[in-house]
Amino acid sequence: MRIRKITVIAAGLLLLTGCSHTDKRQARTAGQQAALGKKTQAARSPSPPPPRKIDCDRVKCVALTFDDGPGPYTAGLLDTLKKDGVRATFFMLGQNVGSHRDVVRRMALEGHELANHSWSHPQLTSLSSAEVRSQIERTQKVIRDASGGVQPTLMRPPYGATNKRVGRVIGMPLILWSVDTLDWRYRDVARDVRVGTKEPKNGGIILFHDIHKTSVESIPKVVDGLKKRGFTFVTVSELFQGRELKPGTTYSERTAQVTAEPPPYGSPAGPGASSSPAPASPTPSTSANPAPSSPVPASPAPTG
Repeated sequence: MRIRKITVIAAGLLLLTGCSHTDKRQARTAGQQAALGKKTQAARSPSPPPPRKIDCDRVKCVALTFDDGPGPYTAGLLDTLKKDGVRATFFMLGQNVGSHRDVVRRMALEGHELANHSWSHPQLTSLSSAEVRSQIERTQKVIRDASGGVQPTLMRPPYGATNKRVGRVIGMPLILWSVDTLDWRYRDVARDVRVGTKEPKNGGIILFHDIHKTSVESIPKVVDGLKKRGFTFVTVSELFQGRELKPGTTYSERTAQVTAEPPPYGSPAGPGASSSPAPASPTPSTSANPAPSSPVPASPAPTG
């Protein structure tokens, strides 16, 4: 009887030990599966495409840019750009990002450049430095959150209005334009197509607004027309690849780099030399701001 009790107790202890080992193995296996699941999920999580290397000193480049969005027509614009294999740059208003977070995320995943156009489109030269900083920082944060971590590196001041103080507070290169389609004023598809197709030159930056239906409707023909002229579509950062863009300095196009030999000693200018500096880099300007009474009619206060 005593032997039987000992046998039963021993069997029970073995069973408990086995259960304990089983629990540990199951816990370890569950932990490994959870870790594997997280790795798999991370691997499957979409991310923006890698940067492209495009030499715009050798290739005929143009940058399509869109202001004041995202808006109700931006998703349709992205459909067009994706279909035609075009990447663009979107200078967004922070106040519009919250209601179009999925569109902003899609921009990033499809290789477009996300850039800052202030929070609510004020004329920055009329604001205090603290107010300018708030306009920029709030927009940086909302774009970063909506896009999945993309930090804008370029800024376009509303109306093109800036000065040394504003540029210093913003702390990013300030991107203007070489072709103003005035699409916001005329709201005419045929005119947008004509201006957007005929006026751009090599290294140019074209200004459209994706908050206007007519502007978005013109883009398929604009893209087709510029392709026929031999242009390669690039983002603004791609346009200036290989060039140093300085914070607080304005840029409106990529001009050809000119390397001129120094003039002969004692001569004011050598053969072919100009009395003005060669437009290497692009020509910067730190005072592109219009007078407050007459803002540049390029990027109006958003409607709606």
